[in-house]
Amino acid sequence: MANPVRKTILLDGFEREYLVYTPSHPTSGKAVGILVCLHGFGRTMNDFFGQYNITSVADSLNLIIVAPQALPEQNKLLNFEAFIIGTAFDNSLVLNSVWGCGLGIHVSFLFSSSNFFDEELNKNVDDLSFINSLIDETQSDYNLQDHNLFVLGTSMGGFMAYQYALKYGKRLSGIISIAGSMGIDIKGMDYSTKIPICDFHSFTDEIVPYIGSKVQNLLMIRITLAKPKADVIDYWTKTNATGSPIKEQIQYYPSTNGITVEKFTYPDPNHEVVHYKINDAPHDYFFNKDNGDCMDHLEEIIRFIQSHLTLITHNTQAISVQQQPFYPNPVNNRIYLSSLNGLVTIFDITGKMILTQPFSNGQADLSTLKTGIYFIHIQAGNAHQIDKLIKR
Repeated sequence: MANPVRKTILLDGFEREYLVYTPSHPTSGKAVGILVCLHGFGRTMNDFFGQYNITSVADSLNLIIVAPQALPEQNKLLNFEAFIIGTAFDNSLVLNSVWGCGLGIHVSFLFSSSNFFDEELNKNVDDLSFINSLIDETQSDYNLQDHNLFVLGTSMGGFMAYQYALKYGKRLSGIISIAGSMGIDIKGMDYSTKIPICDFHSFTDEIVPYIGSKVQNLLMIRITLAKPKADVIDYWTKTNATGSPIKEQIQYYPSTNGITVEKFTYPDPNHEVVHYKINDAPHDYFFNKDNGDCMDHLEEIIRFIQSHLTLITHNTQAISVQQQPFYPNPVNNRIYLSSLNGLVTIFDITGKMILTQPFSNGQADLSTLKTGIYFIHIQAGNAHQIDKLIKR
């Protein structure tokens, strides 16, 4: 049987396509959740199985992948206008694969307050309902509960991930955006839905500008595509009521290409915001430790998802992260656990074990840990859980 499997669904008069990948997990039976993968502008649902090798994430965490296909732009006039403007900019704007995600293209002369091109892409296409329908159908097909649901988007797929989070964030365990942002015309920014966020974006991104807009000096025009990334992060840290950021200069592996990464972690036990500010990487750059990069995209995605899985077991026993198995987090010296007795093991962010110690009376002393971010493995009887720990 093919894996992934191509499926279709009829919605709003369109036959919509999507791929479903079932994980190959050596020690577990039924999958524990779903990872929805949203491709970029002009791309296809096949990207995640070729270019990004996202199946390794699914296999590692025992998640089903659902990868839908966006429709072409439905406004024929807009297709023509975008083609003409794209030709003038020496940049492709052929709208053959576009999400209805609140991404608007606003173009103005530098010294004018009005736009001569001001359009929202596929604004009448209900991709939110499309994605919801795929999730519902997949949960039904594989007998999954409504938890451990993550959305990952690249480029315009990142825009779509943010739009879905604003509308249906209460369903989600977290979203990951790679080189995406929040569109100018995005809807639902009401500070009402908390959700863990993992955002990767290059400060030198030439397609989705980090500051939201770019200037074409020869034509004396400004093109605005997104909200500035600082505003995006500010929105989610305020919504999630996170702590102050912990800043790291990422150097997990020897770097040979000069691309650097600053990681900002805004801590919260259940609704953290993590932002990777990348320098000197182009828009479509995907980090791979084997290519001389200081980090690996797939490893960082796995770490984020693993930190927010609501089920982490080796014996199919459910354990909810929302039960807060320990507190406080961040921690100064001592943590208090929901179980009275067990074993605590601490790993650094590379997976190296730092310490292991039994605990009793629901307490563990972590005063010997240095300031930083770790993973904590808690074993209490037959129950196991992994979570992120921040040491002050």
